[in-house]
Amino acid sequence: MKRFNRIQRSFLALAASALALTCTTEKIVYRSGTNFAAPPGTAANFIGYYDVANKQTVCGSCHVDYQTRWAGTKHASAWSDLQGSGGATGVCEACHSVTNLGNAISDTAVGYRTTKDARYHDVQCESCHGPGLTHATSPTSANHPLASIQADTNATNGCGECHTGVHSPFVNEWKLTNAEGLSHSIVQSGTVGNTDPTCVGCHTAQGALNQFGVTGNYVEKVATNALSAANALPLVCATCHDPHGSPNTHQLRFSISAPNVDDNLCMKCHQRRADPSQVTTRNAVHSPEGPTLLGLAGWFPPGMSAGDSIIGTHGTPSRNPELCATCHVARNTATDAATGKFVFQSTGHRFIAAPCVDANGVPTTAQSCDITGKTFRSCVSSGCHATETVARTLYLTDSTRILQLVNSANSALAKVKALKPADCILGGPTYTSCLGAQFNVSLAQAPGGFVHNPFLIEQLLVASINQLQINYGVTPSISVPLSLQFILPPRGHVSGGAQR
Repeated sequence: MKRFNRIQRSFLALAASALALTCTTEKIVYRSGTNFAAPPGTAANFIGYYDVANKQTVCGSCHVDYQTRWAGTKHASAWSDLQGSGGATGVCEACHSVTNLGNAISDTAVGYRTTKDARYHDVQCESCHGPGLTHATSPTSANHPLASIQADTNATNGCGECHTGVHSPFVNEWKLTNAEGLSHSIVQSGTVGNTDPTCVGCHTAQGALNQFGVTGNYVEKVATNALSAANALPLVCATCHDPHGSPNTHQLRFSISAPNVDDNLCMKCHQRRADPSQVTTRNAVHSPEGPTLLGLAGWFPPGMSAGDSIIGTHGTPSRNPELCATCHVARNTATDAATGKFVFQSTGHRFIAAPCVDANGVPTTAQSCDITGKTFRSCVSSGCHATETVARTLYLTDSTRILQLVNSANSALAKVKALKPADCILGGPTYTSCLGAQFNVSLAQAPGGFVHNPFLIEQLLVASINQLQINYGVTPSISVPLSLQFILPPRGHVSGGAQR
């Protein structure tokens, strides 16, 4: 029989002790015995807090990680925030406590509604997952209540049961994005039935959560290669916001302030085909907003260094710390022009930087007005521009200049296509300056392209026109000044708001 010396025996004892200490996970800690008081019978199996003073949920006894993250969210202080708001009424309580709202229960005689017990204060786990008594009494994966990620103004489950209406119109505004043809609609995007992970990862809720590395289960979860018209969801609240909490503001899954395409929430998707290295079958941009903002998008002709990014004020974190969200998720209120009384609160969840508004400043349902009907208040409230008039004037000036350069570039491209048509078609041995100029024109014509970074767009178009003249000897039929008119400030300095 093999014998162990004292040192070996000590080592084995330590190893056994260490092993014993690892019989938990960061998410679940197993404890024996009942650690919560039985809920009132009228609560209909909702269990709520077992320690009201310290906001310790019964669910959190095992799901420690979720409890810890949730404790730092606004949901965890929903009741006290309501009481301290100065406007607390009985009608508000259902959304600030554990009730049937947010989960699959339709019966209103549940939770706080019937008990008025403090153990049901705040928006707790069961607000989304539903009653937890069965699972807490005898935990199995089969009886674990799943939450839904559905979002709609007439939803009977999910975020939309509370985050709607004049007080909190997040879902009301989000729903309008589908009618406006944004990517938040899988119908408009044409990705239903498309199993390409790059497409479904940005055009469907399930694909995005999978791309973000979310492994938790939920009612609508389905393998991304099995998405169809019947089960694919558009991007919903839980796509961007983590219901369990996160280290980022507003429970966002990623930062909106990170100045790079890998870590910025918006740029996780708004970075497709931003430069020719990503071109395969179409020599045009797809969703280049992030790299454009950061000065990295486009084809850089000889003499322009792609490593020396051209960053304007909009992409400068020191001046515009929330980057995309500054303009696209701007909150504001509107008052009646005659009485001065409150009429509307916008949460910015239509994601329109300069929306069309009515006489009271309320965004209109139809967004088809001309420039005079748009509001540029996000440009002012962010501190970037002195007045809406300044912002609107810059918009018109910049758009006119970029349009002139686009027309000039297209006139030169028409001559190149007549001279050497093969140089202007993808598939040749080299990526020609004709292809590069075409790509830069598509970047300039992308929705909001010149607004995101007029400095970059102007320099790319000017350099493209010059390169076509060098390589093919063509002169644009439409002549415009090719000297740069949008002058960047020196490095380390950000231009003043009233100037740009």
